[in-house]
Amino acid sequence: MKIAFWSHVRGAAGVTTNLACVSAMTSLSGHGKIILLENHYSVHGIGDILLMPEKMEVLREQGEYYSHYGIEYVLKRLYSGEQGDRLVHHATIPLLFSGMYYLPQGRIVNKEVFNYEFNLVQEKLFSALSGISDYIYIDTETNQNLSSNVILSEAELVVVNLDQDPVHLREYFTRYSSIQQKAVYLIGNYKTEALWDVSRICREFHIPKDKIGIIPYNMELQDSMLQGHLLQFLNRNYYKPSDLDNEYFIRFVKRAGKMIRKNILKKRKEKRG
Repeated sequence: MKIAFWSHVRGAAGVTTNLACVSAMTSLSGHGKIILLENHYSVHGIGDILLMPEKMEVLREQGEYYSHYGIEYVLKRLYSGEQGDRLVHHATIPLLFSGMYYLPQGRIVNKEVFNYEFNLVQEKLFSALSGISDYIYIDTETNQNLSSNVILSEAELVVVNLDQDPVHLREYFTRYSSIQQKAVYLIGNYKTEALWDVSRICREFHIPKDKIGIIPYNMELQDSMLQGHLLQFLNRNYYKPSDLDNEYFIRFVKRAGKMIRKNILKKRKEKRG
């Protein structure tokens, strides 16, 4: 099942962070096998916050690793006509006791080439990924590159990441009515003291409370991401948070994960019948 994480504003709502946190909570709670990937290159991608810097350096070497593994290699081999199941199985990196996997990128081709190749073979890619996972979480490009429109239209659920800026909020609800039909919402970097809190946002834009969650701002999380230790932070605090700030953060990330899972199950039920 394809779940697209997306925002219409770059860098404000924490799309990559939210995706990583929610997917980790889903994995730790034992609700299925998840594969994470991006359909674009970004300065701070999934790998940067999940994998320690030394491992990222190895993955980005243009040597042996990327002549056999990684998303760039997979895209080229799919385009050449190879079967995808075996390719993606060997190319993904297991995380969190093999409940969550990441299809890494090395940024070894330029952005335009990557976008073009991804768009060409995305149907084969997602078919192969569906064969080895329960959920595919896609960090989807903000500016809707070649493949983004297809992903957003075909995804069973779109997790729209919002911030608390009323200008951005009004822009989204005015311009993106087609996405809203199958959207749920996460407010990233959430601050309780902001004028536009979750209750006001729900009231102003008629969002049902079972379709919205928050990912609170957390300083220790931010530090962990910079070191590539996000999963260690989440795993360490999942059962016994180290302080009140982390307890608050983990509680609402768990709630966000449950909200998304409930809406996934609802979509599956609607699809069956």
